[in-house]
Amino acid sequence: MDRVRFGRALGYGARHAAKTLLQAADAARAPAPSPAAPANSTPNAPTPPAQPQTTSPARPPLKPSVRPSSGGAKRLGRSLWSPLAKFSSIVWLQVTGVLFAFMAVFLFQGVWQQRSARLLPPGSHPAQKFYLLCAATLAFAYFAVSNFVRAARKDRR
Repeated sequence: MDRVRFGRALGYGARHAAKTLLQAADAARAPAPSPAAPANSTPNAPTPPAQPQTTSPARPPLKPSVRPSSGGAKRLGRSLWSPLAKFSSIVWLQVTGVLFAFMAVFLFQGVWQQRSARLLPPGSHPAQKFYLLCAATLAFAYFAVSNFVRAARKDRR
């Protein structure tokens, strides 16, 4: 996964989390509904003067129909987790590819040391050892290359 796509996904998740936090803070800061007038009070009774508001609301309070935590946490988790899961799977394929490549290199050293055994009859022990080392080297080289190819394909998606 390239840095731009990973940064975009991470930025989307951060913006979504910030919006959710701002909505929750606005809902907590909203004034409580005024209590109902007592039943024994007269309608002509003087009302106390209204207190000036000390904080000016930067945003209008939330509408009652909006539920900020209905699916936001789920979408936030998906927007943060899915790029991370994809990135970690690509890195895992590359790391295992490197380990397979190291094994192939070490096995190739054994093949190189035993290269004169290819001239011996196939039933002899040194020749069997040489052919076994060749097969193991090819298998580990195939695993290394296939892991890097799979990582490149997964990165393009």
